[in-house]
Amino acid sequence: MDDQSKRSGESKCMSPEELSLERTLMSSERTLLSWVRTAMAYVSFGFTIYKIFGSISEKLAMRPEVLQPRQLGLFLIIVGTIPLAVAMLQYYKMVIKLGKARKETILSPSFFLASIILLVGVVLSLNIFFRWHLI
Repeated sequence: MDDQSKRSGESKCMSPEELSLERTLMSSERTLLSWVRTAMAYVSFGFTIYKIFGSISEKLAMRPEVLQPRQLGLFLIIVGTIPLAVAMLQYYKMVIKLGKARKETILSPSFFLASIILLVGVVLSLNIFFRWHLI
């Protein structure tokens, strides 16, 4: 068995401490991706409410007195964006704490995806708040 692993070019087995660090890092990434999924749902739902119900109320010349689509959409986008920023900070701190602060760990696909969703949330919330009509 030992000769076969040498011939196939397999790397050395990881120690239990290294494996536990890898499991903790993967758990942190799963948590970050869960926050990304939740933030995407809030941001997309908030933007949908803003666009669809906003256009319906404009066409019908109705103005809801309690909660307008703009306010509700902005609220949902902010509710999705702020926790994502906190989750990204938490992930970054965990990576530093584990001593795995390498470039490929911090710039992992999950962190990159979280950054894109955070940027989309910020741009959409600024777009709605200042009524830029970019989108």
